[in-house]
Amino acid sequence: MVYKDANVSASVTTDLGDYKTTNIRFSTQDVGTAKLSFYLFKDGVPLPLSAVTGKLVMVMADGSRFIKDVTIVDKLAGQAEYVLTPDEIKHYGKVTAALNLYYNNGQSLAVVRFTFEITQDLIDSNIAPSAEYYIEQFEDLKEEVEAIVADLQVKFADLDNVETKAGAQAKADAVQANLDTHAGNKANPHQVTKAQVGLGNVTNDKQATKAEFDLHANDGTKHVTTDERSKWNGAQLFKITADNGTQKINLSSGSFYDSIKDAGSVSFYGTNAVIDNPSTSSLRGMQLVGQPGIGIGYAVDVNGNAWWFYYSASHTAINWVPVESKTGAQEKVDTHAARTDNPHGVTKAQVGLDKVDNVQQASLADFNAHNYNSVRHVVQADKDKWNGSQIYKITSDDGQHLLGMASKDLFTELATKRTTTFYSNSTTTNQPPVTSSFRGLQIGQENIGEVLAMGNDGSTWRVTNANGWKTWKRLITNEDFEAANWQNVTLKNGAATNERAFQYAKWGNLLLLRGHITATREVVCGTIPSDRMPPNGAVAMVPVSGTTGYSKLLIYANGDMKLTGIHSNNDAGVTGYYMDAVIPLA
Repeated sequence: MVYKDANVSASVTTDLGDYKTTNIRFSTQDVGTAKLSFYLFKDGVPLPLSAVTGKLVMVMADGSRFIKDVTIVDKLAGQAEYVLTPDEIKHYGKVTAALNLYYNNGQSLAVVRFTFEITQDLIDSNIAPSAEYYIEQFEDLKEEVEAIVADLQVKFADLDNVETKAGAQAKADAVQANLDTHAGNKANPHQVTKAQVGLGNVTNDKQATKAEFDLHANDGTKHVTTDERSKWNGAQLFKITADNGTQKINLSSGSFYDSIKDAGSVSFYGTNAVIDNPSTSSLRGMQLVGQPGIGIGYAVDVNGNAWWFYYSASHTAINWVPVESKTGAQEKVDTHAARTDNPHGVTKAQVGLDKVDNVQQASLADFNAHNYNSVRHVVQADKDKWNGSQIYKITSDDGQHLLGMASKDLFTELATKRTTTFYSNSTTTNQPPVTSSFRGLQIGQENIGEVLAMGNDGSTWRVTNANGWKTWKRLITNEDFEAANWQNVTLKNGAATNERAFQYAKWGNLLLLRGHITATREVVCGTIPSDRMPPNGAVAMVPVSGTTGYSKLLIYANGDMKLTGIHSNNDAGVTGYYMDAVIPLA
């Protein structure tokens, strides 16, 4: 389905503010396609939408007023949406709207107030809609419901004239008796012909022998099945049953609606403890889904009672409809009377083809031509190769990345994926904190994984997801270390360079010092910017030159450095100090 999707983001705070003017503009011709998508946050994280009903209030330019339920799209991510109805989209002009949340425990929230516009299309220039009022609340429909009930009471006043259950059963028994008599007639009462049983082009002559055909038909090496080709070509399969052929979804509590509404076409089982089970016993069924949020299906309980069911995107529960036995019996009779598929088991002898073996259709020449066709058949080596191939795709068919993350949230997309490859750029939310485009690999499972990403700027980053994303960490290379930015220390109080300049560099969480100086102890000999320093300063031992020994280097939080004390073989022989040290910054 194609939509004009307008995004409305809101953060729940104590300051609701005035109505927010948006640039959302729909047309009166956007019938069924004008969608408002809400992204709700509180304290910087998505607002959970479990056990909540969202009400969208819209006041149109012509005074029409609508109060509608919004659809909760993602309860955990705080996402909801509403598609304007054909009646609502025709009310052109400025629309004033507000979204409120009502929780099952009685709490409520005013979330966001905003305005948007519906422009009148040229084709609608002669249409002037009248004011309408639609409020999706039961109390507002109370009077109309009471009127319907009164009307029904009048219609059912003459209920005694309705046919009794015993009378209906007698009629059904009579129909069943006629059906049983007819079903037992094996003398071809419908005059079925060989054309009707699918043998209209077959002559009453024996063709290839059954033994020859059976030998070929049972050759599992030469033939492939449709399922095998679908598996090999599709490479990714959706299962509607468990691997052993039983139902895929098994329930002993909860509800069928919550369990199967997003599960696709699937088989299911539930006990009588499931809250929306229409039976007093357990039942099994099958659901068919045409698109997300819309499903139909059929279910039978252990007592033989049957129901069909349906629900649409606007529903909040499954609608169960029992299969009526009287109607079913009559439908069987009508269906049988119209059948032309040999319901009575007419034999080939009865239609004059007793000498024909029904499994032997091809001539011997056709059989031999097919049997020795090496192009259409496969060998065991082909099957071994295909069955040993990679079933789960991690790249596109041309070998490029599988997922494009442009204009998407990288963490949201990867959280639902397993091992995969992706591409992101500056329009991607939650990509590594640089502006270049990135290509990466995730290894893991849903909501748990390790991601390695490499950018066009040469940087490499990793991040983990263990039921919650961590912070991107950059991987440092030898080149990053060798490219450390060395700067000269500002010397003070007579300190001077000896053999090597006194320099400093910040590398990650380390302060690096190097050089050889002469200096007077107990006074500040040099200083560096304070943002290169540990918060509370540091102390390091540095060796002396001219003799064997050490002096203590005090580094203060403001960046000043001072040599203090000495321990050497010959204090008078000290000619300088080697300022080579590595200082942790945290």
